[in-house]
Amino acid sequence: MDPSIIECSDQLVVRPAVTTVDNRPILAKVPAVAIPQGTAPVVELVLRDDRGRPINFETCGFSSITSSSLSSSSGSPSGKVLLKGREALDTSNGIYIVDTEAAFIDAAAGVVRAKIPASATSLHQILELNCGVVSTIGELIHVSRLYVLVDKSQFGSVTAISGKASGVPQISAIRIALRDNAPEDNPLLNTFEFDDSEIILCMLKCVEHWNTMQPTVRRFFNTNNFFNPTALINGVIGELYLIAAKHYRRNQLTYSAGGLSVDDKNKAQEYEVTGDRMLQDYLKWCKMTKVAINKEAWDGSFGSTYDGFGRYR
Repeated sequence: MDPSIIECSDQLVVRPAVTTVDNRPILAKVPAVAIPQGTAPVVELVLRDDRGRPINFETCGFSSITSSSLSSSSGSPSGKVLLKGREALDTSNGIYIVDTEAAFIDAAAGVVRAKIPASATSLHQILELNCGVVSTIGELIHVSRLYVLVDKSQFGSVTAISGKASGVPQISAIRIALRDNAPEDNPLLNTFEFDDSEIILCMLKCVEHWNTMQPTVRRFFNTNNFFNPTALINGVIGELYLIAAKHYRRNQLTYSAGGLSVDDKNKAQEYEVTGDRMLQDYLKWCKMTKVAINKEAWDGSFGSTYDGFGRYR
């Protein structure tokens, strides 16, 4: 069988990719995955400490199960493994979108699997999940975090404001705008320049910019109802470039070896200038849109494209 072809059952298992920088894995980074709307994937996660080291939960009394037993209870007499999560910007005390038991498939290496129900992937949004390990006496002894971007597909529910698409951009739209679709797009790096975790966190930050900046309007947004996904693209890329500028500035080191001078990290200024310009374009759009919302509401205009936003006095 062609080794480049995977089994049908394996394509349903989603494993967060490990980010590498200069061929070194960044194990302590918050993992993230993107899954299509309408699916019910099995997420496989390695539980690590704050330095990225896998935790041996056999020493806590947990045992491993076979992946075929995943639908049953986590089954260890020593405690439970739970997966809970909500929309990433949800500050309410409502019910969890994801609330299920996980199970160790390799307790010695800290590897757990949990099935995300299709009901949690019906909307195009970002989920923040926590995987918690509970001891036999009911104490929470470990918590890991995972971001899941439920990427838009025709097999999920549609959210809309005034008949327009809403939510965050598709991750593919960000990668196309960055020309960062695959390692082959970056022959010098031979990997992605930006990982899913960075893109997702920048999406969250841009939605929060709207919610927190002046002027104030009465409507706050989250990742499934932001009213203009296209406008977010500039802001997300701007934030990503500013992240990259910090990396290049901190790691720049010009050196010579064998008569060859190397200065491949000397890119901070270019990234910072471009990132700041794109982010300011987005922030300017936010401000002007909020001003327009307040003005139309104050004037009592009819037929506003911002119906339902309310105004701030």
